[in-house]
Amino acid sequence: YGQVITAALNDFVMTTFGGMQASGGGWLSSLTSMVGGIFLTTDDTQPVVRGQRQSGTEEGMLLGLFAAAHLNRNFMTTLAHSSAASAPPSPPATLPPRQSPPNLAQIQALNNDQPTNLLVTFFQYCSIVMADTRTETSINKCSLCFITLTCIVEEQFANSIMHDQNLTFKVQLYRLPMRHRKIVPEEPPSQPLASTLIDLLIEFIMCHLLKKFPGDLYSLCVGVLLRLLSYQKRCRVRLSRDWRPLWAALIALLKFLVTNESVLLRKHNIFIMAQQVVNIFNLFITFGDTFLPTPASYDQLYYELIRMYLVFDNLFFMALRYSTGDGEFKAEALRLANCLVNVRAIVQHFSPKIDAWLASQHLSTPTEDQILEVVRKNYDSLILKLQEGLEGYERYNEKTHKALLSKLVRVAASYARARSDAATLTQHSAALLDHYTALA
Repeated sequence: YGQVITAALNDFVMTTFGGMQASGGGWLSSLTSMVGGIFLTTDDTQPVVRGQRQSGTEEGMLLGLFAAAHLNRNFMTTLAHSSAASAPPSPPATLPPRQSPPNLAQIQALNNDQPTNLLVTFFQYCSIVMADTRTETSINKCSLCFITLTCIVEEQFANSIMHDQNLTFKVQLYRLPMRHRKIVPEEPPSQPLASTLIDLLIEFIMCHLLKKFPGDLYSLCVGVLLRLLSYQKRCRVRLSRDWRPLWAALIALLKFLVTNESVLLRKHNIFIMAQQVVNIFNLFITFGDTFLPTPASYDQLYYELIRMYLVFDNLFFMALRYSTGDGEFKAEALRLANCLVNVRAIVQHFSPKIDAWLASQHLSTPTEDQILEVVRKNYDSLILKLQEGLEGYERYNEKTHKALLSKLVRVAASYARARSDAATLTQHSAALLDHYTALA
């Protein structure tokens, strides 16, 4: 079951990262071709164009993965099971192989004898699907990816595997080309899968700050991040990575919410989302010393909060404005203003001390190291409010997305019926039976 889902995901990933000629099809590709009516992804007779796939091509496979991750805790072992990138010998030529160009990560895995698993492939798939939120179909698939990730990061065993410092993978994530950055092909770092998942969430947060804001997807994204950090705090796991890109992405999200407040409030309760993001910062502030890799990482957190103080000030004044009125967002705005207490305390504590130090040194443009030194010397006099329950969350309940799941099931079932070919399935089954009978 896990191998078929992996092969179906690989087919999609290989096509997107394509451009290289396939060296041949393996037994797993043939198996995927045979059971295509159940999980299948694309039509062999037509070229695949990313963003133009027919509705139903991937929903069945995604639902199969979601059901296994959500309903069967033993499936977490399959998710994390590592295997070599090479495949067993192919069955006879009577089984037509599915020709697909290998992606960069798989080529590197073959060259470096790098192991892989279903999580690696799923993260690659998510990076592609999450790049497109233009249509209802793509949003539904993206939602199901986030829901599946939510189920995965709620499981203790899956978290322990993803955070294992001795179990690292090179995962080539798809990055959306944008005007302000150039995509330079480079070899991905070898790192625990939890770090790769954080990179995936950062990429999503930074790439969809649009007027047509996918608020539900962002709520799911922040929920996955909270569950990941909760595990790290609870188990005191120190993930060795640079946390600044994540903090920058979260601050960019807050800035976007404040800047586009009037437009977004017509469709979204941005105060709830802003509170979720601020509480993640509160988790770092209050308990960061238990899961950040080094004291320097904790210093960098304070530096980023001080450097971007205007974003938090504007967020506070926006919350204050709505909390003092009689509008529908009064209660949520008040809670947001209250949860900003520690961030504002940090800014108000360190800013005068930095200004005084700059005046004494006759400087106007200090370096990051100089600011960090001032921060380190003034921790003792900082007073913060102890906040409990920051890592708490409600475990996923599929009733929350009952309408979405029902719709995806109908789409997948309809597509599978349209694609099913009894004659072809009978032929493939007979060929497999002959092959393994001969082996016996």
